[in-house]
Amino acid sequence: MKRLKVSVSVFELILVRVFDRFFTELTADPYHADFLKEADFKRLKEAQRINFIESVGDDKDAFFLRYKSLGRFHFEKGLSYVEYYDAFNMLRTLLTEEAEESDGIGDAKMIREAIETYIKKAINASAAGYLEETLGNDRITLLRQIGRQFDIVAIKEHLQWVLDVTDDISQMNARPSVKFDEEKCNCGRWLNSSEFEKFFEDPLVRQEIMQKHHDIHMVTRNIYRSIEREDYHKIFIDYINMVRQSMYLYQELNFNVTQQSMIEDVSKDALTGLLNRRYLNEVLKSEVHLHALSGGAFTVVMFDLDHFKAVNDTCGHQGGDDVIVTFAGLLKRHLRKTDNIFRYGGEEFLVILPGTAAEEAFAVCEKIRSDFEKQTWSGCLENMPITVSIGISQYTDALKENPRRVIFDADKNLYRAKVLGRNRTVK
Repeated sequence: MKRLKVSVSVFELILVRVFDRFFTELTADPYHADFLKEADFKRLKEAQRINFIESVGDDKDAFFLRYKSLGRFHFEKGLSYVEYYDAFNMLRTLLTEEAEESDGIGDAKMIREAIETYIKKAINASAAGYLEETLGNDRITLLRQIGRQFDIVAIKEHLQWVLDVTDDISQMNARPSVKFDEEKCNCGRWLNSSEFEKFFEDPLVRQEIMQKHHDIHMVTRNIYRSIEREDYHKIFIDYINMVRQSMYLYQELNFNVTQQSMIEDVSKDALTGLLNRRYLNEVLKSEVHLHALSGGAFTVVMFDLDHFKAVNDTCGHQGGDDVIVTFAGLLKRHLRKTDNIFRYGGEEFLVILPGTAAEEAFAVCEKIRSDFEKQTWSGCLENMPITVSIGISQYTDALKENPRRVIFDADKNLYRAKVLGRNRTVK
C-alpha cells in the first residue's frame, strides 16, 4: 500500500476508537446481521479488528494480498459485493467523523487523505478477491453452455467471445483477444443479417437486441481500460454488467430461435400450463394500447427461483420440475384470471398485471414470496433453500417509444434483489 502521510500509530488509534461502533452499526443492518448470525461473532470481530489494525503497517503487496483474501472470504460466505462495499463506506464515514472530533492527534487534512487512501486501496484489493472467485464460477458456466447444441452458430460464438474476455480479465491482459467492433464480431454480423429478421419480425425487438449487443461491447472497452489501471473495483462492476447483459442476450436469442425452429406452434408451456414467451409480445402490445386509450396502469413482474441450480444438482431434474410446478401453482392461486402469467425461462417467470400500480404489485408479490418461503417440501427437497427473488417495473408514457423497456427494468430490479441477498422483492 502507498505509505500513509500520517504516523501508523495515529491511524491505528483512530481505527481502534471506531471499531466497536463499526461492528455495532453492521449488526444493526438487516443484511449484514443475516450474514453474521451464522458466524462465531466474537471470534470474527476480534479477527477483523486485528486484521484491520495490522494492515496499516503492511507494505503494498502484503496489504493487497490481505484484502484480496478478505474479499474471497466474504464471497465464499455469501456476502454480496454491494453489502461489502457499503460496509467500507460506513467505515470511511466513521473514521472521518472520529478524526474530525479528535483534537491534537495530527494534521486533520493529512488524516482525511490517509483514510481515503486506506479505504480505496482496501476496496480495490477486496474487489480482486470477489472478481477471482466470480470469474472461476462463470468460466465453468460458460464452458457448459458453449458445449450445448445451437441452431444458430453466432449464439455459441458470442458465448465464446464472453469466455475470451473472462480469460483476459483472469490474466489481467490489457491487450484484448476479442474484437471490439460490434459489427465485425460473428454475433454482430448475424444481427445485421436477413436471418435475424426472420426470427425477430418486430423491429422494436430487433432494435433492443442490437442495442444490448452494442452496450456489451461498450462496457467491455471500459473493462480493458480498467485492467490497464489495475482498478479491480471498476473491473468487477463492469464485468458483472457485461455478463448480465450477455446472458440476457443469449437467453433472448436462443429461446426465440429455438422456439421458432419448432414445428408445433403452442402458446402454453407444457410443464406448467402457463403462457410461454411466444405470446408475450401480443399481450404487451395489447396492454400498451389500453394504457394509451385509458391511461390505466399496468405492471410487469419478474420472478426467479433462488439457488435453482443447486436444486437440480442435488435432487435431479425431477426435483427441479416439482419446484417449478409448485411455484406455478402458487402464482395461479394468488393472481387474478385477468393477469397474464408466463414461464419466461427455465426457472424464470414473468407476470403482466393489468390495472395495477407498482405499490399494489409489491404487496401481492411479497405475499407470494412469503408463502413460497414457507412452503413445505419432502424427500430430497426437504432441506434445500428454496426461495424466490422478484423484480417489479410499472409501465409509464416515458416508455412508449420502446415498450419492452418495462421488461428490462423489471429484470434490472430482479438483479438488484439477487445482489441484495435473494429472497426479496425490489421495485
